[in-house]
Amino acid sequence: MTISSKEVALLGLVNEKPKHAYEIENDIKERDMRYWTEISMSSVYKLLNKLERNGSIESEIRLSENNVSQKIYTITPQGIQVLKEGIRELVSAWQPSKYPVDIALSNLKLLNKKDAILRLNEYSKSLDEMIECYKVLEKKLEDHACDFSYIQLATRRICLLKAEKEWIIDFIIQLEDVNEW
Repeated sequence: MTISSKEVALLGLVNEKPKHAYEIENDIKERDMRYWTEISMSSVYKLLNKLERNGSIESEIRLSENNVSQKIYTITPQGIQVLKEGIRELVSAWQPSKYPVDIALSNLKLLNKKDAILRLNEYSKSLDEMIECYKVLEKKLEDHACDFSYIQLATRRICLLKAEKEWIIDFIIQLEDVNEW
């Protein structure tokens, strides 16, 4: 059974321990998963229902400490196998990502050269800010002795942002040298 990366992400969260949907939402928010997955707030319940229908998770209604009924999701043995296969697929081959900046690049000539360079420099500064944020996150994860793979989420993002920074600097230099714009 092939599943989407969103479904792999949700199964991974439920695999940690049985959880209710609100708890899953909090995990997604706390881990900034919306930045590195395609999980939207509205898709969580729909995906949980789909995973339950295909037998990857099961649910039961439990009363919370406040006597509120909650639907608790637990991964099934089949779900663990599906999760493992999804992980194997995702880690085995590069997949394209969508970057909104590519839309701007494909239309950059609509801006005058000075404005384009100004905006690209702003983009470069935003990359610096994100690199620093992920360095702080990486340090925090290391200080809290988090799982090595979680630390690598931050480390990988730093590497990608640094590569993007290198590219943007080179692009700005090339753009400054372009005579016809």
